[in-house]
Amino acid sequence: MSGPRRPVGATAGATTGATGATGGAYLDYAGFGRLRPAAVAAMRTAVDEALPYGSAGVGRLFGARNAARQSVARLLGCTPDEVAFVPNTSTGVHLVADGLDWRPGDRVVLFDRDFPANVRPWLRLRRHGVEPVWVPMRDGGYRLEDVARALGPATRLVAVSHVNFATGFRCDLDRICALAAEVGALVCVDAVQSFGALPLSVAETPVDFLAAGAHKWLCGPPGTGVFYCRADRLELLRSTPTGWYGHQGAAEVSKGPGHLRYDLPERAGVARVEGGMYDLVGMAGLAAALAELEETGITAVAERVRTLTDRLRTGIAELGHPLALPADAAGHSGVVSFTGRRTGGVEIARRLTSAGIHVSVPDGFVRVSPHFWTTDEEVSEILSELAAQKP
Repeated sequence: MSGPRRPVGATAGATTGATGATGGAYLDYAGFGRLRPAAVAAMRTAVDEALPYGSAGVGRLFGARNAARQSVARLLGCTPDEVAFVPNTSTGVHLVADGLDWRPGDRVVLFDRDFPANVRPWLRLRRHGVEPVWVPMRDGGYRLEDVARALGPATRLVAVSHVNFATGFRCDLDRICALAAEVGALVCVDAVQSFGALPLSVAETPVDFLAAGAHKWLCGPPGTGVFYCRADRLELLRSTPTGWYGHQGAAEVSKGPGHLRYDLPERAGVARVEGGMYDLVGMAGLAAALAELEETGITAVAERVRTLTDRLRTGIAELGHPLALPADAAGHSGVVSFTGRRTGGVEIARRLTSAGIHVSVPDGFVRVSPHFWTTDEEVSEILSELAAQKP
């Protein structure tokens, strides 16, 4: 039996979305992104042409992680050494929550009605004497004056989601970072609802930590995600997993006697948290999805998303559905959420699903989330269906 013949690469694929088995209008990228055809192809190749050959073929897959790391670094405007891969957003948040050396009396600023993954890890710190301080939600979003009011000399960290999962409100990270800097606080960002749909440069917006699962707006495989740690903050994370891969020169053990050592220094970059063996198939898919995103351009993606969401906001409001955020408000994202005047969000979503229109219902809202790959016809389809229903 011959070995695999063609390389498993992180190449960009077609720029049109596959309809898949679900059909209809897919408008739920905030819930689960549709895996891009290029990612599907890369994963299928990994399964069919590399892994069946064990150690004779698996080496062809290792390059995907480096390609993905380079892509993330370019998208975020950081160095590759500041990027690590994690299974999901929660893992990245826990690296910070569990890794910092907390002291009794420290305070963590949290945001009301944020997703539990960016709340529960911080609330657990109460056992160490850490106090949560809440920023209230007002009119579907958050006000900078409330953020400023929550900060103080005891604030150790601000845990903020770039985009609220339910209302779609986009926080002003530039201003939040500036406010945090005034009191010497760190900023940890849950970017799962923005990374892949909105530009974010950590060179310009000095967040300290960032975590994002890849299965939403990055359109990558579930079980893959990104963790960013600013280089001069890495040593603050005192308790992080290292595993075999987390040490410099770990691969030398394969060279034979005399290379097995237990005193190897930890890797200098944040990749030290990646542990040992990882999801090779998932990483092949993520690298391909990231390559396609880079080829398309995050600016073009954001412009397309803005065009579609503007049309949705206008159309939904004209049909009489109350929006979670005012149509003319600042802080919009790729998420458009609404309710009915008389009909609840769950019932509206049920009717849309019955018509083959895929949305989700977080926190009582109907959440519509188009991506670059969404067609104009899909937006027309949901507006037509809503027009046929009573708001």
